[in-house]
Amino acid sequence: MGEIADPVQLKEEGNKHFQAGEIDKAIECYTKAIKFSKDKKALAVIYRNRSACFLKKENYNNAVSDATKAIDVDAADIKALYRRCQALEKLGKLDMAFKDVQRCATLEPKNKTFLETLRRLGAEIQQKLKTTFSTDSRVQNMFDILFADESDKEKQEKAANNLIVLAREDAGAERIFQNNGVPLLMQLIDTGKPDMILAAIRTLSGMCTGHRARVRNRGEIFFFLMNLLIFKDRKDMISCNVFMEMSQKTGLKKILKVCGQVPDLPDQLPLTENTQLIASVLLNKVYDDLRCDPERDNFRDVCDEYIKSKFDPNDMDKNIHAINTLSGLLQGPFDVGNVLAGRQGVMEMMVALCGSEREVDQLVAVEALIHASTKTSKASFFISNGVTLLKDMYKKTKNEKIKIRALVGLCKLGSAGGDDYSMRQFAEGSTEKLAKQCRKWLCNPTLDVRTRKWAVEGLAYLTNDADVKDDFVDDEAAMRAMFELTQSKDKTILYAVACTLVNCTNSYDKKEIIPEMVQLAKFSKQHVPEQHPKVTYTESCDVANLKSLKVQIFHVIYEVVRPLVSLLNTERDGLENFEALLGLTNLAALNDKLRVKILKEKALPEIENYMFEEHDQIRQAATECMCNLVCCKEVQDRYLEDGNDKLKLLILLCGEDDAQLQRAAAGALAMLTAAQKKLAVKITKVTGQWLEIIQRLCIHDNPEIQHRGLVTVFNMLDADEQLAKKLIECELLEILTFVAKLEDNPKKQDAINAARACLSRALDSGFIKPFSN
Repeated sequence: MGEIADPVQLKEEGNKHFQAGEIDKAIECYTKAIKFSKDKKALAVIYRNRSACFLKKENYNNAVSDATKAIDVDAADIKALYRRCQALEKLGKLDMAFKDVQRCATLEPKNKTFLETLRRLGAEIQQKLKTTFSTDSRVQNMFDILFADESDKEKQEKAANNLIVLAREDAGAERIFQNNGVPLLMQLIDTGKPDMILAAIRTLSGMCTGHRARVRNRGEIFFFLMNLLIFKDRKDMISCNVFMEMSQKTGLKKILKVCGQVPDLPDQLPLTENTQLIASVLLNKVYDDLRCDPERDNFRDVCDEYIKSKFDPNDMDKNIHAINTLSGLLQGPFDVGNVLAGRQGVMEMMVALCGSEREVDQLVAVEALIHASTKTSKASFFISNGVTLLKDMYKKTKNEKIKIRALVGLCKLGSAGGDDYSMRQFAEGSTEKLAKQCRKWLCNPTLDVRTRKWAVEGLAYLTNDADVKDDFVDDEAAMRAMFELTQSKDKTILYAVACTLVNCTNSYDKKEIIPEMVQLAKFSKQHVPEQHPKVTYTESCDVANLKSLKVQIFHVIYEVVRPLVSLLNTERDGLENFEALLGLTNLAALNDKLRVKILKEKALPEIENYMFEEHDQIRQAATECMCNLVCCKEVQDRYLEDGNDKLKLLILLCGEDDAQLQRAAAGALAMLTAAQKKLAVKITKVTGQWLEIIQRLCIHDNPEIQHRGLVTVFNMLDADEQLAKKLIECELLEILTFVAKLEDNPKKQDAINAARACLSRALDSGFIKPFSN
């Protein structure tokens, strides 16, 4: 049979499907009817019907569109008007929805539904207007509380949070601007209180994010940021996206002043460990945004003038300020820093600082040498002259901080030849000795985080060598120390860790060697690089490279899935099965792509089988893996299928005595019932023990297990009215009430909040009533 081309018949078919609850099929019929219909009035009815379908599907934009097309044909189509009103309300367009229902009420003044909707929308619009008009007073009130000395801390925190939330809304942000907000935020900075400074930064970030025009048109933002960067660098929470073009000479000098601060000297600005790096990022942003060569030349001239003005043969403090400023430029706009580093007197000053008796001078000099050799193609002067200086400092100094920096500098300069083995700087065996020392520093918990970070920097270069790579991978303590270091607050360490992992896993891109080009180079007596498999390290330490390295590492991890799945084979021994399950559990916790990869490798049936395993550890590992996989739609569908005991097994595992097993099973159950309401109802049909097990979870001593049990209860209350009524009528109500009445406790707060949410849901459904006064 051919396709039905009768629009009337198609419309009738669509009506039948709609009444049967088959919304997708109804949409399909109406869409075909629209295609073949030529009569405008009939077409309007079909659009109106399809609008009802889109309402059911919660596709409100399409519902508005179809209803509008029906109204265009017949402005008095009351059904189309009300459907558009409903969709507009869901989209938050209350004023437009109000106009539609007003027209409906005019056409049918006695219709209670229209009158009730008209009243409700009118009240909501009034409340919205009231809120909008009261924003000005709210803004001023928040600032009053924040500046009041006698205000209690709780009130101030609440006011600060409200201000931040308000700033993230377009209307609220504009009201803050119009109400003298930026100068008031500057006053918050001047209080010197860390909490107030943080609130000011977050508020400004909210106001400026996504509002480039607003930022550019208000010069006070620039002065706010300068004030914050120079005097109040407390939390390093500055967002780069709010910085505008800063070509003003005085502003640039102020940033350079921050770059040159040396915390170990007296009378320095209050800084954190990452302040110089943030100032360097700001300098780089400013330089990148310059639009022409004259502007860039002016930028370079201002920096040159500033550094020259600080050189003073009679004042060593000024000299190290100048060299530290240069370090900041080398970490930001490197081309500018590299040009200035080649100026007469700069290298001589570094030599003098390296030979100084003061350790702070040596520290500043060695860091400058390291940053100067960042891009080997543009730093040949430092590569040829810096090695000797660094070797002398490494051998002579007793200060561990200076020694480790000198070592990293040597590692960096030693890899200047890249993958050209003929240009290597070190003799055979030297790299292993340096790496051994780096691992020693990395594993030393008495050293500060920044010093240990330099050890990872050294390894990022040294692991180009195959022997160093093998030694490091075999050193479990060093590997563990490196991963623990990534948990520190200083996230700048992540780049060095990523580079080290890329080297250790051989995840880097290999250069293609064209034999013809090699022969041509030899014929013309040009230098031909000697390819060496040990050397590959990315020069530029920027965000793009870090992302690239992460992608490369991810691809390596992605390919690990298949061999792990192969270890699930029952012919393998139990230890291999267990370790494979642990590996897949960790991978499944990372992201959706890896979860999908695990499913594509057909690991799910094997994992399910191991959940029946008698061996406690294997069963636990399989359940934990399943807990991480249930967020996938494919896994949920398997639990929805009839004729299997998957859900029953999960519930029974929740009743086991092993806390780790209970935790994993309860987590899986909570996620499944949150994703699929049908599963929340199905729980009651698979085993008669379900209620007892759920109650045990809700009173468990382990807060995590208790929380997961209570979340499952909430999902069941939300899934089906009859089921919710049954739950509330049993002893579970007493459990919920008991937990909800507990005093706030950080260790149990998630469980307490879940219990309160359950009672709130029961209250909304009318199953319980609040106590009267």
